[in-house]
Amino acid sequence: MGNKCSIKELNDEDHWKVLVVDDDNFVHIIIKELLKDFKFEGKPITILSAYSSIEALDILNENKNIALILLDIFIEKESTGLKLSRYIREMVGNKATRIVLMTSRKSEKLEEDAILNYDINGYEEKVQLLTTKLFTIVISSIRSYRDIIYINNNRRIMEEVVASSSSLFEKMSIQDFISSTFCYINSLINLCREDDKCNVDGLAALRFFDDENFKVSTAHGKYENCIGKKIMDSVSQKDFQLVRKAYGMEEPIILNNRFISHYRSSSGIEGIIFIEIKERIPHVEKELLDIFHKNILAAFDSLCLNKEIEATQKEILYLLGEVTEARSEETGNHVKRVSKYSQTLAEKYGLSQREVMFISMASPIHDIGKVAIPDSILLKPGKLTPEEFDIVKTHTTIGYNLLKGSDRELLKSAAIIAHQHHERYDGKGYPQGLKGDDIHIFGRIVAVADVFDALGSPRVYKKPWVMNDILNYFKEERGNHFDPDLVDILFDNLDEFIEVKEKYSDEEKSQILNNSK
Repeated sequence: MGNKCSIKELNDEDHWKVLVVDDDNFVHIIIKELLKDFKFEGKPITILSAYSSIEALDILNENKNIALILLDIFIEKESTGLKLSRYIREMVGNKATRIVLMTSRKSEKLEEDAILNYDINGYEEKVQLLTTKLFTIVISSIRSYRDIIYINNNRRIMEEVVASSSSLFEKMSIQDFISSTFCYINSLINLCREDDKCNVDGLAALRFFDDENFKVSTAHGKYENCIGKKIMDSVSQKDFQLVRKAYGMEEPIILNNRFISHYRSSSGIEGIIFIEIKERIPHVEKELLDIFHKNILAAFDSLCLNKEIEATQKEILYLLGEVTEARSEETGNHVKRVSKYSQTLAEKYGLSQREVMFISMASPIHDIGKVAIPDSILLKPGKLTPEEFDIVKTHTTIGYNLLKGSDRELLKSAAIIAHQHHERYDGKGYPQGLKGDDIHIFGRIVAVADVFDALGSPRVYKKPWVMNDILNYFKEERGNHFDPDLVDILFDNLDEFIEVKEKYSDEEKSQILNNSK
């Protein structure tokens, strides 16, 4: 089980607990009387009494933060006290509670054995202990217990700092990063983490390139209704002055009841953490928080830089996709819609954040191979001959060959999509005739996204289909052309797809093409 008392438990208690284990009631009475006015660091002592080893174990099970056990070595039987002390250390796993053995029988051999072979903190004769020595023993024992708890707690905090730092470097979004950072810091300074929930008053705010003010992105406690608001409108004027002060500092501001830290990335994105502190933070923990703060700065800067690179990559891939679509007189919004549809399908299918990012960024160049298809075929308004269609189908292999040589995971994903987005779930697609799960999930997803958009968009060879006809087609082709699970996701989330379709519509282009027919 182990003694897992934390500083929070220690500070939440308004007294120190001392367990007296002795079958002589007189001993209990004397100790209570001697310590009735005793205080250490402003806290009195509560005496817990056990008259047998069984009672002692029951009390220990119910109280995980006992500072001192005064244990009669001869309780019940001659060796019971020693056995109980060993059981507490080795079986219960309690290394923090101080154990002082008491005896009314002088035995140098037993004393030597107890001191050398048992993890105890004192061996005292009751005659002396119950008079002059009691205060000394109690003070030194409680002080040792307090220090052990702080050491154990700071070790735990250091472990959390290491684990949290590693976790922060794995975050995929800036919003997720700042939210997790808030919870990790709260866990360290308030010691109130419960099932990874942030039960505290505080908030986190972000400022992006085009923002004039920090806006609250994460909020808890009395600030929970502040999400989306400016930080200056969310905290008191006095607290906002502290926030402004933290803005110009490299270190966090740690006061008796406030923690404020500022994070600035080289890409221009900034974050603010503001937390109300429940307990005063010891100096040693402030040093650990400083270490964690530096790790957060490094992780934040790395994430923001990566996001800037990703945004640049995404824009380049959109442009490449638009160039491809422009050759066939289709608008660039087609690739944007396919990207958004693919992202939604990937998320609902349960792919990882990283996989969702890859398919969202790579899907716009699914038709990159069309750059090698002659205009006479690509722009032909009528039906293609079988020979012409065979040439069109080569765009999948051409696109794959253009992209497959890259070592970048993003372009590898794009190569898969270019190659497999015309495969069919029943194995009748091209270029490889793959079937079912042999088709990469990226290919299956983009197949749904591409056809859903293509059917509803005008082309040189056709008018756009109405939505009912599109949905009927997907019903008919569920399990034939398309992965049935993805078709189900499409229908279950149809509102999201229609919203994307309307947001990135080609209404003007559609009207022009329709009027020319």
